[in-house]
Amino acid sequence: MALSRFIVFEPPENDRAKDTVFVRDAFSIWAFLFTFLWLFRYRLWLAGIAALVLFVAISLLGEQGFDLTAAILQFLLGLLIALEGPSLRAARYRRKGWRETAAFQAADLSEAELQYYGSGRRLLDGVTAQPASAATPWTAERRKPAPARTGGFFGTTGAR
Repeated sequence: MALSRFIVFEPPENDRAKDTVFVRDAFSIWAFLFTFLWLFRYRLWLAGIAALVLFVAISLLGEQGFDLTAAILQFLLGLLIALEGPSLRAARYRRKGWRETAAFQAADLSEAELQYYGSGRRLLDGVTAQPASAATPWTAERRKPAPARTGGFFGTTGAR
């Protein structure tokens, strides 16, 4: 059984546990088969309208005698939406102010929910547990590195 990456988004409101959204970041067969309908289902209106217009334009191209070209373009457009559709969903949640709280791999949605809610990260009242404070490498003061004492292009050191 293959594992998929799941991204967890929580809304900006207080009732986070009820409205948590799990986005499966993998190829979507439904997005491949029903491209613009899949986009409309997840309220990606502009992308759905653009896909619909492209499909109509490609169909008109196919009626002009470019049947093979139109078929290949429709296949490629469906493939693009199937691969990038979950990323569009995640970007939509980020634009609306939802917080990306976790990303992990699981076999399916139920396993992803078990990992997220049963991981011990969350307390009973819905507040996320804070990690123990430790010195993080990016907050420590950085030292400027000393210049390298290399031999230069011809192996000369410091001679000018």
